[in-house]
Amino acid sequence: MFNKLLIISGPTATGKTALAIKIAQKYHGELISADSRQIYIGMDIGTGKDHPKNIKIHLVDLIAPNQSFSVAEFQKLALVKINQIQSQNKLPIIVGGTGQYIDSLINPHTETFSIKPNKILRFFLNKFSLKLLQITLRLLDFKTFRLLNNSDLHNPHRLIRKIEISLSPHKKLKIEKLKIENCLHLSLTAPNSYIYQQIDKRVNLRLRLGLINEIKNLLSKYSWRHPGLNALAYKQFKPYFQKKSSLESCVEKWRFAEHAFARRQKTWFKKSPRVHFFDITHGNYPHNLLKLVDKWYNGL
Repeated sequence: MFNKLLIISGPTATGKTALAIKIAQKYHGELISADSRQIYIGMDIGTGKDHPKNIKIHLVDLIAPNQSFSVAEFQKLALVKINQIQSQNKLPIIVGGTGQYIDSLINPHTETFSIKPNKILRFFLNKFSLKLLQITLRLLDFKTFRLLNNSDLHNPHRLIRKIEISLSPHKKLKIEKLKIENCLHLSLTAPNSYIYQQIDKRVNLRLRLGLINEIKNLLSKYSWRHPGLNALAYKQFKPYFQKKSSLESCVEKWRFAEHAFARRQKTWFKKSPRVHFFDITHGNYPHNLLKLVDKWYNGL
């Protein structure tokens, strides 16, 4: 049975989808989106759903903007879709920049994604100081505490989540895993200055395509408190629609938010294991990348 999986990740505006389409056409593949913004129906311009009409991308347009969607739900749907594609002797290609979505498929600790938030526990833990959160986790799960990096150790939200997992009765829950040895993870990258330029071009394009009207239409059905309208490219325009800020100011905030998001994406994927990075500003990158894919696909 065909059991290969290709992942194409990287920060926004690096050409992930275009590359995935090219590989899918060559290797009889199908695309599965790993984009937490493109799951929303009716949010097309701001999320960049400018996909070719003849290309099917799975796990896009899943829910309405007033609905919630978790990493665990993505994980479940993606695993089903991967198995379906593989059973047809086709190549599933995960493409997107949402690191948590991709991690839920290949991280050895994927079982924790299925543990739901405990709102009551979080209410009390949010009152704890950073030091008390550290002590609590250390007492509950010293092994996990010992493995924390400096960033995690000083992040209250991550500490609370670790405590939540350690107290969950479903901590030992195991789910179906992918065979990592049959997975090739490619991550596109570029210097920040280049990515910023590409992002700014996309921001201008999406404004010309009618992003403001799209938001206006969404607000006729939904409100700012809904998850969809709290997504990047939408929430930055809340002050404009509330007549508290100019359009130009909101656009500028959106640009900078996209820049910051791209930096976080780069940092996330740098920490991922077994990733092959390709700088898209290098002229020989397509040749080297496709050579690697061909070698892996054919088992050479």
